[in-house]
Amino acid sequence: MNRFTGAAAPLTAQGIEACAHKLSVQPADIWTVLRVEARGCGYFADRRPVILFERHIFSRRTQGRFDSQAPDISNRKAGGYASGVAEYQRLERAMALDEQAALESASWGMAQVMGFHASDLGYGTADSFVRRMMASEDEQLEALATYIQRNDLAKALRDHDWATFARGYNGAGYEKNQYDQKLAKAWQQLTTHPLPDLNVREGQLRLLFLGFDPGGVDGALGPRTTTALNRFQSQHHLPTTPTFDPATLEALRLQQALLQRSEAPPETQALAPRPPAPVVIAPVTPSVPVPVTRVTLAPAESVRLEVSATVVQEESPLPAQLSEQLRQRLTQPLDKIVQDELARLLVLRGKAARELGPSALETIDLGLSALLVEQPNLSFVRGIRQRLASALADQLYPLRPLPLLRSSSPAIQVVLGLALLLLVANATSAFAYKVLSSEQTLLFGLPLRTLLLVGLCGAIGSAVSMLTRLGDFEKLRGASRTSMVMLGFFKPVVGMYSAIFCFALMKSGLLPLQAATPEAELYLYMAVCFLVGFSERLAQDLFARAEESFSSTAGKARPVPTSPPPAG
Repeated sequence: MNRFTGAAAPLTAQGIEACAHKLSVQPADIWTVLRVEARGCGYFADRRPVILFERHIFSRRTQGRFDSQAPDISNRKAGGYASGVAEYQRLERAMALDEQAALESASWGMAQVMGFHASDLGYGTADSFVRRMMASEDEQLEALATYIQRNDLAKALRDHDWATFARGYNGAGYEKNQYDQKLAKAWQQLTTHPLPDLNVREGQLRLLFLGFDPGGVDGALGPRTTTALNRFQSQHHLPTTPTFDPATLEALRLQQALLQRSEAPPETQALAPRPPAPVVIAPVTPSVPVPVTRVTLAPAESVRLEVSATVVQEESPLPAQLSEQLRQRLTQPLDKIVQDELARLLVLRGKAARELGPSALETIDLGLSALLVEQPNLSFVRGIRQRLASALADQLYPLRPLPLLRSSSPAIQVVLGLALLLLVANATSAFAYKVLSSEQTLLFGLPLRTLLLVGLCGAIGSAVSMLTRLGDFEKLRGASRTSMVMLGFFKPVVGMYSAIFCFALMKSGLLPLQAATPEAELYLYMAVCFLVGFSERLAQDLFARAEESFSSTAGKARPVPTSPPPAG
């Protein structure tokens, strides 16, 4: 491992959803940009972020000081690319001359965002930006979303104005490379075919890290991916399956967790099966000597125990440098918000260590580092804390409904508001009907149960109206989550009060609606009140008609002024 090898976590559905929500676009729009404007994968096989070192940028950021000394890595003209992992050799040579300028002169990750954008995108320094790019492809996608947002390209992406987007993203030369046409074609394909399978993509990336070439990281299960998958399953004594089943994905994650603690290159670790390993099992008691038992395990059992030992070692101590930084920072006054985030991260670190493994610890440690600098990056820290807390809860409580509660879909948010109203109204209505009312209970001279019935009809009409128009709410993407939930909660309440008011108008005679028979009167009230809740236009028409009727009645009832008698 070297300084550029990090957790290298694969892209997740949460990462795609967060990016789509941030830009108010659809997942297919995000995949379109990834397919055309980004590299298919954010990491090389050695788990270092994909980079491209730009010598002309390095020359510009160092004022040409090294142009004559090293023209292949510092030059006014672009070029000299070595491609692939060999780009790191160029980067390291440049770092020996000027580390900060070198990091700023490379493009990083699947989105190939330049390091010199670090400050503008909110990462502080290029070094902090690079560490984030090392953590996960979700972080790399977040950098892409922030870049699109800061350069005012979100609207063009949302409107599928590919020419404007391509010009803003690639510059004036986009037409020469036909980027707008490539984007349009990719979007058309992605909206008419299934999106890439993230489970397959995760499996492909982890196979790549472990030395099993899947033939690309694209989320499509092709023959080379299947061959690599079956080789891995055979080597690790797993059932051979045609796709990445949960057991295989978990084994891949465990193997990568072992790899992250190793200094050996991935290909040497993965090519040969592990020999049976002796494992020492002994309770630790300082005051009482305990005999040590040596047990030889089968390969699969050895792997499981080694992973457990790795996680146990990682879950308690902080890295020495981070621990010292935290100790020094705590001697200084801290903002209350920073204190709260520190406490939450440290608690989460202890809980996540055993369940989520070393990659989660590295991400949390990255968040701690972001809090301990002079200008803490609170938005980044909150983001990783919420994401890891959600992943931990998913691991502990797989049937929990929170993924639904976190949905960015306006339609789902409206339904959640409606469900919240049902929870509140169900108990309230039942209590009012059984306890507070009887057949003889009156309110303003009207039977209370009748008022409850017509109000309920109006609320149901409003709820049915919303459920039949859920597709229309998707046009409101980007609206406040709270406003959409409140819409689902209060719309039936408005329908209920409108229905009660309409019932009062009918009883008063201002709305001259009469049933054919006295027995059908209640059914007429129920039907009209349901329609009032269902159709806002019908409610407005009825209320307007009542207003006209009231104006006409009031005009007829107005007394005619009389002339005073003449003075005698």
